[in-house]
Amino acid sequence: MISLPKPIGVCLLTMAFLGAFAGSTSFLVTRSAEETAGSQPYCIQIADGTSDYRPARSWLELSAFAMRATRDGPLYMQHHAILVVGSRADPMLYHWTYRHGGFVPGVLNGKVEGRGPAVTCIPVRSFVATLAIVFATSPDESYVKYSGREAYRIPNVWQPKWNGGMRPTLQLGTTAPDFRPLRKRWDGLLLGERDDNWLFIEWNPEWLLSVMSDSSNENIVERGMEYGLSKQKSITRSSKDGRDLTGYGYLTYGDGHDINVTMIGCGMPSDAVPKSCQHRFINKGRHFYFRHRLEDVPDWRGMQQRIVALMDAFEVHDMR
Repeated sequence: MISLPKPIGVCLLTMAFLGAFAGSTSFLVTRSAEETAGSQPYCIQIADGTSDYRPARSWLELSAFAMRATRDGPLYMQHHAILVVGSRADPMLYHWTYRHGGFVPGVLNGKVEGRGPAVTCIPVRSFVATLAIVFATSPDESYVKYSGREAYRIPNVWQPKWNGGMRPTLQLGTTAPDFRPLRKRWDGLLLGERDDNWLFIEWNPEWLLSVMSDSSNENIVERGMEYGLSKQKSITRSSKDGRDLTGYGYLTYGDGHDINVTMIGCGMPSDAVPKSCQHRFINKGRHFYFRHRLEDVPDWRGMQQRIVALMDAFEVHDMR
């Protein structure tokens, strides 16, 4: 009989215990999913630290080590995992509970129209059979369907991040004015650079409309029209050094291409802030936000059209 040094023996026993524990959890998850789905297609998505949920790709990801919901203090902000059953157009959703050791009906905000979690996996028959054991190859694209809303297939070169629930959002790594995929990792950028290198979409047009209705007319020194936009020039005294700061605001209500409203606010550019314009517009209930340079303002229509065309290319129309 071969005796192992005590530290190595303890380590091996610990690893064996953890492996058995992970395997038992995965077995409970898959068994509950198959029993709940019955003969219908299904899939499982798990909590993700970077986006709301993502599809499970291996048995290991269905263990207690991987299925961990994000918390804010004592409150869980999401489920550990969600079981998606039925058609892509109108699936039934269940959430995993460790207390009951299975999937139970319902999800957070599921009864509030348009505010359920994002669905990121596509139901198929025998979903469990498609899973790898430990490690799985990452897909080339991500599928995201917002509750009660449209669905998208987005190539991962765009570094998509999403959130469903009460504040549905989508983020793409790209930059104005061309809106091509970002060639560097967005997560690796300095905090001050991130706002310049993303396209942020939120399904909340009411917020932008409320901001516009509450905007003050103080400090406006000049009004006119430029590039088909209503233009305002303002001068504001800096609270830091007392300097006069010049800003420009551009506005239009609709341009005949399903654009409901456009609002652009620009400060004077500097080496520290070359992209001094904050550009927002609404299209089909989606509020788009990005930053660009002051010299890009004449191309405001072209930038918006490129974004809308990009979203149209991602959108999934066959939802059977």
